[in-house]
Amino acid sequence: MMNTTLVPCSNLDSRTDFSSYIADVRRLTDNNLSLVSDCQTEVCNALWGSGNPDISGIGVDMILGYVLENALGFFFALTLFFIPRSSPSLGKAERWIPHVERVREVLMQGCSSYYDSAIFLCFSVQIASIVMLSRLDFGISASGMGDSTAKITWAVSLLTLLPLLYVAYLPHLLQGPVSDQQAARQISKRKLRFGLFSICWLLSLYQFYSKMIGYFGPSLIGDGEGQAISDDEWNIIQAVCTANVEAISDRELVAMQFFGVAGSLFVSICTFFKVIWLGLHRQHRDSRFVQKIQRYRVSIGPKLTMILLMLLPVLAVSQIWTILRLRQFQQGISRNTGNENLDNQWTFGQIASITVFAPVAVECAFSWMNG
Repeated sequence: MMNTTLVPCSNLDSRTDFSSYIADVRRLTDNNLSLVSDCQTEVCNALWGSGNPDISGIGVDMILGYVLENALGFFFALTLFFIPRSSPSLGKAERWIPHVERVREVLMQGCSSYYDSAIFLCFSVQIASIVMLSRLDFGISASGMGDSTAKITWAVSLLTLLPLLYVAYLPHLLQGPVSDQQAARQISKRKLRFGLFSICWLLSLYQFYSKMIGYFGPSLIGDGEGQAISDDEWNIIQAVCTANVEAISDRELVAMQFFGVAGSLFVSICTFFKVIWLGLHRQHRDSRFVQKIQRYRVSIGPKLTMILLMLLPVLAVSQIWTILRLRQFQQGISRNTGNENLDNQWTFGQIASITVFAPVAVECAFSWMNG
């Protein structure tokens, strides 16, 4: 929108922290916030953002990478859980044993390749999220990081972490009849996988911290002392930016908060207890207490697997919905203000997201042809 007033709108196209930005808006409009409509493009972009192509992607392509990661993880976990391992006798169905074993071997190879791809996708997303959110949280720069973009970043961080639990916590799915030397290698690989997962989890703790501050920290909007802008003044700015846009309802916001926090807590609790268990098992392997826990873990293993197979897809779908709903809201503001929607740009992130899992298909095809 062309600026036809004396308000220097170019000074409002970016911000650092929220309070100082509102102070700049007051100063440049002489406390007449109705003039914000003349700087609609700059103000709305600074407060809500116009997308980030390396986080929420072009159209649905970056989202497709996140969906593919979760779908593949669920597929491998489900099929490997239900396809039986080698059985000594299946009666008339015994002739199918070689075929079943071959399919299982192909799936195991594909799942191993999948985890290698997924873990490094997650690692790169966690690093990128820390860089982007820390600049926003510490008031360094909020350029391109509006409220909606920050919430999308929180959801993406959790969404890329969730499917790693399938392999990190269900390592028996990748076990088969092997020699002693191969068994030792499997144990080493299992430890490596959990170690890499733990690194990604540790990196995600900053996103969790940022999420908790953003959702439950003191609000800078309101009529109380020390707040940056009153409710009435904020409604003026919000009306300028969200006119004819389907706003995020209170119920939707509560759902985003609940599933986002619940998902992060679930991952953290699982990781915390597994680290404790690994420490106990390593230091007190022969104690009766540890052996009793081990027997209990084995007895409830199938139930825990079913819980993960039911719970993780629900958490993943909730984060996918969060991302798509926020992108819809963000795109509505972009159309309303004439801003360019940066999610529709092709960058490195989009290309990487749709090719990162290509090795999975290659590994499955290779294993099948050379089985």
